[in-house]
Amino acid sequence: MNKVLVVSAAMGEGHNATGRALQDAVARLWPEATVSWLDTLEVMGTGVGPLFRWIYVSNVQRTPWLYEFFYRSLWRYRWFANASKRFVAAWCGRRLGPKVAGLEPDIVLSTYPLGTAGLEWLRRKDRLSAPVGAWISDFAPHPFWVYGDIDLNLVMHERALEPARRCVPNARLAVSAPPVRAEFRPGEQEAARVRLGLPHGVFVALVSCGSLGFGDVEDAAKELLDAHPDVVPVVVCGRNEQLRQRLRPLAERDQRLRLLGWTDEMPAYTVASDVVVTNAGGATGLEALACHRPVLMHRPIAAHGRANAALMAEAGLAVVCASDGELTAAVRGLIADPNQWKAMSEAAAQHCASTGDLTAGLSALAASYAEGHGSAE
Repeated sequence: MNKVLVVSAAMGEGHNATGRALQDAVARLWPEATVSWLDTLEVMGTGVGPLFRWIYVSNVQRTPWLYEFFYRSLWRYRWFANASKRFVAAWCGRRLGPKVAGLEPDIVLSTYPLGTAGLEWLRRKDRLSAPVGAWISDFAPHPFWVYGDIDLNLVMHERALEPARRCVPNARLAVSAPPVRAEFRPGEQEAARVRLGLPHGVFVALVSCGSLGFGDVEDAAKELLDAHPDVVPVVVCGRNEQLRQRLRPLAERDQRLRLLGWTDEMPAYTVASDVVVTNAGGATGLEALACHRPVLMHRPIAAHGRANAALMAEAGLAVVCASDGELTAAVRGLIADPNQWKAMSEAAAQHCASTGDLTAGLSALAASYAEGHGSAE
């Protein structure tokens, strides 16, 4: 492979983070390859990115019932899911076509569902011959993620295969290693704490709700502080400076609470933690999985957040804390019974051992394309 194309989108940081992880894997597997990027939302038109980001944040924060209704409708009414996907596929595919043709990629890696829709449209129109793989970074796939006319849809866990098949029965599927940067790996917890200035002998809970930092982060911090005197919450506010300012008075009252803005030290903080607290299960959940850290899903956001939380819990990787006081109770339970923490950590380790690294997924994509088309690049 000489030319690799990553099709992503700046919708928060998760999709681009997956793309960067894949780019690193490409460098390991195909060192001579060059990697190009396309942002799906930019390609779709001027103003599309800001509009879609505003719609997403508004739905999650202000009208979660509407977001939940749309999500459930995709599952309940196949005609609605198919019509929505066809509309987006034609819109995106027509815009992507000239860009992709100009880059002449040998392989295409998609990390954003609308981008995958456009790529499938190009494939159906015989305008894209290169192998196409989609990395479904939500732990629980939904109908907008999975496509039957691309070469491989890669899900995040064995438990995700069944819902992916329900989305598109004829889709080609495989299980991927967590698509995170190589720095997210198991490490020496105490060494990480020393480097980050975190105390010894305490229970560190890393709270991370994505680059936008939305959700009930303040309540999560309060519940963690109430759980046990040895709990040290480390809250990553990301690019949400308003959240950091709202939490500052609480941090001044209780010195255990550590506040961070945007940081490049997330791998070290994940290794230094005992648990990761989040509310959507996307990139943060995958980073925790790669570091063999249990996840506490605090008040999961509507739609895909709740689905991710439920499937991670079913896989033994997370505890869902949906109501007031449940996060406090979960942390107390983990402190009182370390075997529960150990079981979730071991489940993460076993999954990561079974999937290898991201180069395995890239190789599987190339093999799937060769099998489906009768020849290899």
